[in-house]
Amino acid sequence: MAEMNLQQAEEFLEMFAEGEDLEKINTSLALHLVVLAKELGRDALVIRLLDHAAKVANTEEDQGWCQFELMKHNGSTKDEMIGLGVAAEKDGLQGLAAGIFHHISLTSLGSDDAEIFANRSMRLREEANDLEGMIYGHALIAHIAKENHEYDVAQMHLRKRLEIIPETELFERMEALADLAHCHTTVGELEQSQALLIESLEIAIQLKELSGILVARWGLADLAEISEQPDEAMVQLSEVMTAFMDEGAMVPVAVRERISKLTD
Repeated sequence: MAEMNLQQAEEFLEMFAEGEDLEKINTSLALHLVVLAKELGRDALVIRLLDHAAKVANTEEDQGWCQFELMKHNGSTKDEMIGLGVAAEKDGLQGLAAGIFHHISLTSLGSDDAEIFANRSMRLREEANDLEGMIYGHALIAHIAKENHEYDVAQMHLRKRLEIIPETELFERMEALADLAHCHTTVGELEQSQALLIESLEIAIQLKELSGILVARWGLADLAEISEQPDEAMVQLSEVMTAFMDEGAMVPVAVRERISKLTD
């Protein structure tokens, strides 16, 4: 889904717009299509997909996911969602409960509830040995810790996240390395940050991932400026321009502006 462009996504959803092909898909696919339909503003299709997903759900957990997605679509209160999560946990549906509590944490960022529900979600994911869920969980807890200026806690969870990401998942490792590097930079641990950014950059170049190249080289330029090496910062930013131009992509305005300031 993530690799589809807008036109492809529209064409894909159009197959289900009249409901003729809905009978061919299961609950899991229907719920994935709900996310896509929401992103494209297809509200009527969202309702049809949710109705179909609930109709063909053949397990208690599938039924719970349908109820959760419907609650989100209908704008249910946080307390109502917490109630569903508590019921799911009581019924032994750890994956469902963890997903609900993770969502509640995201919608509660900036409050004490964010940390409470992120930790509760993580505990359930660890009990279920849900590797993918734990990767997301560590990233969320680290984000909350950084908001609270608890950088040692953030670093711990970002390292744990990096440790459990499979070696084959290069894009995820690229992002995790950059996130951990940023945390080290924030507390002045520049050598550790540099090593992590270089590793992230190597993966980004291998994948030809422009966003990863931008993040890594921007971070390396930050380190160069902190170390009073403006020439090195210019090199890093110029490499960003080259990477974007080689791929026929527009160079981000922020990069051009920063190069201009360094030149001045």
